[in-house]
Amino acid sequence: MNLPERFIHQATRYVMGRQTGAVGEHCDWLVTNWHRVPESQRRTIQRDLDEAFACDDRAREIGLKDCFRLGDDCDRRDWERVRALYATPDVQVEKKGGRRK
Repeated sequence: MNLPERFIHQATRYVMGRQTGAVGEHCDWLVTNWHRVPESQRRTIQRDLDEAFACDDRAREIGLKDCFRLGDDCDRRDWERVRALYATPDVQVEKKGGRRK
């Protein structure tokens, strides 16, 4: 099966903010395949993720409950693994295995 490249960032946008095991599975896929994701898609994911972290940070600072852009704490940790792919490219990011903790 050959899918259009845009499906990568579309799936990322869809999963962002969810509070299910799909978040961990999607982040695992991104960690494993980041080197294969086209540069244009990586830039889009990076922009969307940076915006989501900023929004999530603000919501947590003012104490909003159930309004976190990145989901629960466990979901945020998954997105932090993806952010580390471009924020600290020298560091090896480990695949979690799609399990929620």
